Amino acid sequence: MRFIHDAILRLNEFLEHKSGHILIGSVVIVNAILLGAMTFKAMPHNIMHAIHNLDEVILGIYVAELAVKIYSTGFRFFKGKWNLFDFSIVALSFVHHQDFFMILRTVRVLHLMTMLDASPKMRHILHGLGKAIPGVINVVGILMMFFYIYAVMGVFLFQDAGVAGFDHIGASMRTMFQVLTGDDWAKIMDSAEQGMRYAWIFFISFYIIVVFVILNLFIGVVVGAMQTAEEEVYRTEEDDNETSMKVQVNRLEEKLEAIHAILRRKPSKIK
Repeated sequence: MRFIHDAILRLNEFLEHKSGHILIGSVVIVNAILLGAMTFKAMPHNIMHAIHNLDEVILGIYVAELAVKIYSTGFRFFKGKWNLFDFSIVALSFVHHQDFFMILRTVRVLHLMTMLDASPKMRHILHGLGKAIPGVINVVGILMMFFYIYAVMGVFLFQDAGVAGFDHIGASMRTMFQVLTGDDWAKIMDSAEQGMRYAWIFFISFYIIVVFVILNLFIGVVVGAMQTAEEEVYRTEEDDNETSMKVQVNRLEEKLEAIHAILRRKPSKIK
C-alpha cells in the first residue's frame, strides 16, 4: 500500500508540472477534435464506433486525473476554481443520452489556460486585458448610450417616411448595428435619403462618433492597459534581479567572513 501511495503522489507531482499540463492539454485537444468528428453523420459506422471508444478512454483519463488529484490533496482539491470546473464537466459527462452534455466536455479546452506559465507573453497579454476591463466597460457603456440614442432617433426620423428597418426600436437597433459593422451601410443611407433629404447627416454623424471615435477609444484603452502591464512586468523583473543580486552578495559576504574566521584561527598554516 505504501508503494501505491507514493506512486500516486509522484503521479500527482507530474500532473502539476509543466510536462503534465502539456500531456493533459494534448488529451483535451484530441477530445475536442473527436467530438467535432462525431458531428459528421455520414461517417462509416466502424470509424464512428472507434471514435466513441476512444472518447470513452479519454473520459477514463479525465476520471483518473481527478482521482489522483483528490487522493493527493484531499478536501483542498475542491478549494480550487479550476478543480471545481474540471470536476463539474467530468461529472456531467456521465449523463447519457444528452448531446448537450457531450458538447460541454469541449469546454475543458479552457483547462489549457493553466499552461500559461509556459508562455510569459500569454500571461502578460492576459494580465493586460485584465487591467483593461474597467476602462473597456466604461467605453462600452458610452457606446451603448450613443447606439440607443441613434436607434430611437432613427425611428422618429424615418418611421413615418416608410424607410425599411426603422419600424420600431428593435428593428432600428438591428439596422444601426448593420451600419456599425459597415455592411452596406451606404445602401441603407441611400434608402433613407429617398424618404428624407438630409438623412445622410444622421448616418455620417453616427459613423464618425461611434465607429471612428468610440471604437478607437476602445482600442486606445486596451493598448494603454497593455503598456501599463508591460511596465509593471519590467519593474517586477528588475526587482527580482535586484533581489537575486542582493542574495548572491549576501552569500558571498558570508563566505568571505567564514574564510576570514578560519584564517584568524589558523595563522600558522598560512606560513
